[in-house]
Amino acid sequence: MADFKVTELDPELDFGNLSYWDVVIIGAGPAGLTAGLTTAHRALTTLIIEAKDKPGGQPQFLYADKRIVDIPGFPDGITGEELSARVYRQAVDALVQFRFNEELVTIEDTKEIEKGDTLKRVVTSRGEYLCRKVIIAVGLLHFPRKLPILDALDSKKVHYKMPKIGDYEGESVAVVGGGDSALDAAVMVQQRNGRVHLIVREEEQAGKADTLERVREAGADVRLSTEIASATLEGGQMKLTLTDETSIDVEHAIVQIGFLSAKDTFQRLNVRLNEDGSIVIDPYFETSRKGIFAVGDVHGDIKLVTVAWAEGIQAAIYAFKEITSPYWLNEKRLRDLKISLIGEKLASDASQLSKSRS
Repeated sequence: MADFKVTELDPELDFGNLSYWDVVIIGAGPAGLTAGLTTAHRALTTLIIEAKDKPGGQPQFLYADKRIVDIPGFPDGITGEELSARVYRQAVDALVQFRFNEELVTIEDTKEIEKGDTLKRVVTSRGEYLCRKVIIAVGLLHFPRKLPILDALDSKKVHYKMPKIGDYEGESVAVVGGGDSALDAAVMVQQRNGRVHLIVREEEQAGKADTLERVREAGADVRLSTEIASATLEGGQMKLTLTDETSIDVEHAIVQIGFLSAKDTFQRLNVRLNEDGSIVIDPYFETSRKGIFAVGDVHGDIKLVTVAWAEGIQAAIYAFKEITSPYWLNEKRLRDLKISLIGEKLASDASQLSKSRS
């Protein structure tokens, strides 16, 4: 049963001159894209702001060529790039609007009121946007950690995400990192007949042991307890000197050493945080600030595309109902609280009765 009968957004609507948006979504990954197409399908003007230059989030930037096999409806799997492109196309067709290469700075409260909602002002690195509701979907782990020694080379052959297959096929590649992402990158290079030098700082890898064994069996040069001491560019190749006093020549370097947390950004938003820096939400995905919702990896323990989709849809519908039925969410919370209190009272009475009989 549909939650509401709505009219579609007018394709002739001048989105560039809106005085405010119904919903602004921060992040164009799986959760953000799904939330956006859900609100737009319910005729809410929707803007998605993305810090990177294209949509897709982690499936696009970390696993573009890797086949994801746990997405329902794709029995043969689907690459991160194709999956991202499909959901993005759906969002565009639903008339979701996008701003790329913009980072979230803060979200301010205003004194402006529209249709019963106090507007929020979303401030980014390139602009400001008034809106009725905000959905945060940026992920807890935001940007890849850089390796200064390689970054200083200013080379397009230093990658912080999995490069396109044609970029490294049959070539020598240094993969830096010992987690699952690094090991997966090594496997993908080997599948394209690339030669892998796996450089792991720790004494043991953090990723799956069976994947490391697979990488070793395929002929990788695995260096544990090793780091890059220096790096130079020589004739189109990188010459890497390692802390074990050896050196290797490679055409590419793929760096997978984790991500920087978005905790600093979240602290600026003045929302309650968990100890790990993730955002505290209630059962309706709303944060401690009314009108600001959070979905996906930004708070969740289960980091799957399908979970991000589900949460994006749910938060979008809650935001929609709040917009179309003011106070709906507050009334639902009161009802849930009454049910909880009744349950606690029944449990207490049952306990007292049990004690009196014994």
